[in-house]
Amino acid sequence: MKPNSLPDLETLIASLRGLPCWYVSVGGVTSPTFQLALGEKIPRQVPLKNPAQSEEYRHHEGEMNLLVWCSWRLDGPDRPLTSSDDSPETIQRELGTLVGASVGSVSVVPPAWDLTIGFSNGLCLRIFCDHLPGDPSFDGNWDLWGRQLTAFVGPGAACSIRPREEDEAEAPQPSA
Repeated sequence: MKPNSLPDLETLIASLRGLPCWYVSVGGVTSPTFQLALGEKIPRQVPLKNPAQSEEYRHHEGEMNLLVWCSWRLDGPDRPLTSSDDSPETIQRELGTLVGASVGSVSVVPPAWDLTIGFSNGLCLRIFCDHLPGDPSFDGNWDLWGRQLTAFVGPGAACSIRPREEDEAEAPQPSA
C-alpha cells in the first residue's frame, strides 16, 4: 500500500464531476454508513445476494462508488437535512434525494482528507474524517473505487490509492 499525496487523490475524485448518482445503499445494520453508486452501471463480476438491495444494484455497481464510514452531513440550500447522527428513516429518505442528481463540485482537504461533494440539485454532502489512529470504531473514513483504482482514506492522515485488481478480494461490499 503506497501512501499518496493530495494531487493523487484530487485526480481520482475529480473523475466524480458530472457523474449522476443512480443508487444509494443505506440502512439496516450498517446505518449510518452508506454507499453512493455514480456514473455508468457496470455489471458486477459476482452479484450481491442481499435481498434488501434492488435487483439492479445487486447486478451492477457504479462507474465510481463512494463508501462512507465516518461522520457526515447532507446540507440543502438553506439548512442541514440529515447527518450520520440522525434517525435511520430520515437518513434513508434524505440521502435518497441524491438519486438522479449529478456531481457538480468535489473537493478534498488535508490533513484528514475531509471530502465535500456538491450536487446539481443544490445539495452538498460533507464528509468529516473523524476516525483517528489509536482505537477507532472503523479502520477507515471513506473509500472510493472505480474501474481502475481504489482509494482508502483514514484513519487520520492515512491515504492510499491502489490498482483495483489488487483490491478485488477486499473491495468494500454493501451489506445493507
